[in-house]
Amino acid sequence: MKNTQKDDAGLEKLKKAIEALEHSLTYEEKVKKDNFYFSGISKSYEVCLEYAWKYFKRRGTEEGVEIYSPKEAIKIAGRMGLIDNVEKWIDFLEDRNLAVHDYLGVSNEDYLETIHNFLIEVKKLV
Repeated sequence: MKNTQKDDAGLEKLKKAIEALEHSLTYEEKVKKDNFYFSGISKSYEVCLEYAWKYFKRRGTEEGVEIYSPKEAIKIAGRMGLIDNVEKWIDFLEDRNLAVHDYLGVSNEDYLETIHNFLIEVKKLV
């Protein structure tokens, strides 16, 4: 029963993160005038992605699979049928890593496109 409660709590956190991401995207037009809004949107995305992979990890662990990284969690989620397109989810993770560490200077437009695509996919979980 503890696992179910933990899973429910994880799913609730994910739902709230999705709601926060949707809300943050209502400020998307302001990004053009003030980068502050972009920072808020991107942080909402990062938090939501974090809760999603941790949800995958928790589900995999319940099935007896040891998971040590977000990428592994995504692959397991695909094997478990939680997500349809593993490569798309890995791309979300890689785009997030590129943007956070700013290796290649991901443009705001490209990152927002990633965020919108992610939102479509993550909403399928709830």
